[in-house]
Amino acid sequence: MNVSWLVGLVRRLWRELLGFGVVGAVGYISDAIIFNLLYRQVPSVLASAIAVSISTVVAYVGNRFWTFRARERRETRAEFGLFVLVSAGGFLITVSCVWFTKYVLGDDSRLAANIAQLGAGQVLGTLFRFWACHMYVFPESGVTSTDEPGNAVGPASVVDPADEYQGSDSLV
Repeated sequence: MNVSWLVGLVRRLWRELLGFGVVGAVGYISDAIIFNLLYRQVPSVLASAIAVSISTVVAYVGNRFWTFRARERRETRAEFGLFVLVSAGGFLITVSCVWFTKYVLGDDSRLAANIAQLGAGQVLGTLFRFWACHMYVFPESGVTSTDEPGNAVGPASVVDPADEYQGSDSLV
């Protein structure tokens, strides 16, 4: 099994994955705090919706100005609109997990709601958001082809702007 494409993918994306993870952790913490502050004050599905909405704004700011800062910028309203659209997909995934737990499984305990919200929902929603942000909201530019084995990811490799500053002695 040839895993050189996977190694190339990890080398190309590790900075973004790390940044996305840190921003995601901040969003996750804000989501958890807000959700638990609202739990029992409002219905659990509404608490989930409010918490995810606020953490979405936190995540956009972190991703735009830190994780994907080296990427080309679009007009802010269009970019934020795309981010909101992608986040709506993650939002639906997360809230659906809470809805499923409450209405299908019949469990509305704090533990079950937290597992649905912060366990299954956030994990699945985050995987979807990283993929969609990487592909559509903050797309790569500067695509170049390469014939060197192990350097290409699929048919094309993308130049990482951070590598231009670090040269060939980078950590990857």
